[in-house]
Amino acid sequence: MQAAEIMSKYVLTCSKDTTIHELIRLFVRNKVTAIPVVGDDNELLGIISEGDLLYKKVRPHVPQYVNVLGASLYYSGYGQYEETFQKLLATRAEEIMTKEVEYVEPDADSNTVTDMMVEDHLKNVPVVKDKRLVGMISRADILELIARESDLPIV
Repeated sequence: MQAAEIMSKYVLTCSKDTTIHELIRLFVRNKVTAIPVVGDDNELLGIISEGDLLYKKVRPHVPQYVNVLGASLYYSGYGQYEETFQKLLATRAEEIMTKEVEYVEPDADSNTVTDMMVEDHLKNVPVVKDKRLVGMISRADILELIARESDLPIV
């Protein structure tokens, strides 16, 4: 089976100017694990995963504090933390996106896609034709394919 047959055709995307604040909103509201960053004509520029938001550059530094007589004294001060956090939320997608995106063409074999996901620990693989995003394959899509090919009833 080819990638085009198992991919989701309707993919939530963002632009390179989308802020972290808006990205968090998109992830939470849409319950997705990755959002491709696209330019003009749906050209794939990069991808942002939940992990990028959790583990990369967007985690705010929580100020260190010391407890003195029941009062918490912050070394860097709350005002500085709040300012840093607001700057962080204004960071744009192009600043944190993964630019070297692993993708497949629509005619790629589903076994190739599965192998790529397993070997490279990918949760999502964009499907690209002529540099343009045409779909996305998730782990759930692969599991659905396995269930269909095995005649397993899916609830």
